[in-house]
Amino acid sequence: MADVPLIVLLGNDDDDDDHRALFAEIRRHGGEPRRVHPDELVTEVTDKATRFLVDGRELAPDLMFGWVYEDYLILGMNQLETARLAGIPVVNSAMTLMRGQSKYLNSALLHRAGVPHLPVLWGRDEETLVAWTQERGYPMVTKPLMSSRGRGMYQLTDEASVRHYVGGLGPGPEQYYVQPYVPASNRDIRVLCVNYQAVAAVTRIAPEGTWISNAPGNTRHRTELTDDIRTVAEQAAEAMDALFAGVDIARDERTGELRVYEVNTCPTCTATFKELGTDPIPLTELASFLVAAAHDFDRARREWRPSMTF
Repeated sequence: MADVPLIVLLGNDDDDDDHRALFAEIRRHGGEPRRVHPDELVTEVTDKATRFLVDGRELAPDLMFGWVYEDYLILGMNQLETARLAGIPVVNSAMTLMRGQSKYLNSALLHRAGVPHLPVLWGRDEETLVAWTQERGYPMVTKPLMSSRGRGMYQLTDEASVRHYVGGLGPGPEQYYVQPYVPASNRDIRVLCVNYQAVAAVTRIAPEGTWISNAPGNTRHRTELTDDIRTVAEQAAEAMDALFAGVDIARDERTGELRVYEVNTCPTCTATFKELGTDPIPLTELASFLVAAAHDFDRARREWRPSMTF
């Protein structure tokens, strides 16, 4: 490996502000960052070796960092897994990204790991959902399988709304994904984790007169990383095997208990921290970890610790 490790971020430019901030920090820590769009990457696999090429030139990354989602998720997953099989360290692997973008897998993994989550039901059968919601009580919340910033979320408040929602589902394989509504003063907590370790927490409050806390127009402020928030967030990140994660948590105002909504594996934060008037500390810590992991992946996994938290 070169003295200056090449760290390739596989992704598009949708989150360019975060990438530029991250790349500046990677350079400061002694690495060389490069973003490669999934469409740019050419892969050659033979019985002797695997090669990656961009613009006809061979690319020899010391580490690949996965930042692909939605339309480019499947292609990017194949590329990241091919890199891993070729012996290249990968941060946020193919399966990690799939888990992070699938509400179904989020729920299955969180419950299996004993992380405080919520009961969920997914499928297409209308009568099963009607019976389940009547048994557990209203309101309920439904979300698309893959979405961000609150898109496609609805409250189900009675049997009629359940039947109306199911009747509006598109043709298969679209399904419902339903969980109980958590009364949390229309707010949640986003915790950013690096190497399963919490480095920052931000409270997000829904726009006036609404209830979706991560919707555009929300307000944000710094939140103390208390022991209970830290513990739950780190357990959730580890359950997803997400070396960079944004964990969304609600505190039930009736009981004070924390519930993890979901774990995001391509979380952005530059705009949030700019609004808060500070540097994007999670990206500073992520850069430190990526450079350490490019030098020695296993050692970084064992020994890397954040130098600061927010």
